[in-house]
Amino acid sequence: MIYLESFQFPSPEMEDDFLVGYYAENKYATQSNYPFGVLWLKGLQSLDFSEITVLYGGNGSGKSTALNVIANKLQLPRASAYNKGDLQNEYVEMCDYEEGELDDLEELKDIATFMSSDDIFRYMLDNRKKNESIRKRTEATLDDYFELKKPINMPRHFNFETGEGLDKLEEIRRAKMMSPSQYLKEKIGERMASFSNGETGFMKFIESIVPDRLYILDEPENSLSCELQMKLAQYIEESARYFGCQFIIATHSPFLLALENAKIYDLDGNPATVSRFCDLPNMKLFYNLFKKHEKEFKLAMNKW
Repeated sequence: MIYLESFQFPSPEMEDDFLVGYYAENKYATQSNYPFGVLWLKGLQSLDFSEITVLYGGNGSGKSTALNVIANKLQLPRASAYNKGDLQNEYVEMCDYEEGELDDLEELKDIATFMSSDDIFRYMLDNRKKNESIRKRTEATLDDYFELKKPINMPRHFNFETGEGLDKLEEIRRAKMMSPSQYLKEKIGERMASFSNGETGFMKFIESIVPDRLYILDEPENSLSCELQMKLAQYIEESARYFGCQFIIATHSPFLLALENAKIYDLDGNPATVSRFCDLPNMKLFYNLFKKHEKEFKLAMNKW
């Protein structure tokens, strides 16, 4: 499913005309021109999207800038702040796009999601805080549990009319009947499982990716192991093929670059062009590395 057909960035002439006019009116302006002067240096004036479109490039190549501008133009919310320059709004105003299956911006906004590695890190930190809170409650509840089981805490006096001592007796009785884990479950509910950062980030993607939506993902491989990157790649492929999802991804992960039928823009090229994943510099480096150690791998494979 194609929800976003294409996106157009300002031409060099448009950028120059704006900046000349802007500084003529603001002679003493000292702010950054970002994102002006970033993408046109790569020869990137437009993107035509497929069901899976990948923006590839090293640090400073402009791939994250392009995604930020697209998401900004579509007015998509995100958990962490956009990386904005002082003239971001003016730049975004000069951009244009064409919808695919949808008729207007409001419809597109309703089915589009932007997620960056910063958003995932924030989710991880929030999860860590929740786990820390639950850990402290667990420790306090366990202290209560073991305290209740001490004979010294058995109430000595009971009053059946006022209930004095009876509540404490019932609490002690229940603690004696339960294991520590049962007592914890009754008092604080199910505890959250403890996962690594990578596992937490991967689960965030799995929870967030639902059918019939457009997803703009900025370096989703961050914090994911090779195994989890492979699983994420498979999940993206199946979501695009069977569940009506469209993906626009900025990445340099070999597992995501090798996504089946992905349209890859090489932003390290000048100008930026559509490339095969096997022609990308990163992929060639991996290939050369494995070729260099081919004998060791063959010996290891005999043991596998």
